[in-house]
Amino acid sequence: MSLQTAVPLPSRWAGLARLMPPSLSCLDGPDGGVVELPSDLAWSGRTRFDLSDRDQRYLFHMTVLTSAITAEHYTHWLNADLLRSDWARLRLPRALRALWQERFPELAAGVVRSA
Repeated sequence: MSLQTAVPLPSRWAGLARLMPPSLSCLDGPDGGVVELPSDLAWSGRTRFDLSDRDQRYLFHMTVLTSAITAEHYTHWLNADLLRSDWARLRLPRALRALWQERFPELAAGVVRSA
């Protein structure tokens, strides 16, 4: 097969919408303290995060949002209030951010778009 006829790979985020909760209120994860993510979610690098520390909470959100492979990863580990408060500063892949903001427009409301 030549490069001209190669079929593009599917998006890393293909099928993610079926794992996402129907509403942010389903995100009932921890809202503070030190949490330790399971190895199937935090398989590389840091596993413990102090959610009272802004930088550690950032890494926690990035880990869960980019590594989740089950619906339970979202509902068990993410907290709706913390996610809302941190959403605008998360440096997520564009396609992933778009999926979340399409499902939850209230997240997009807090994001300032750059020109």
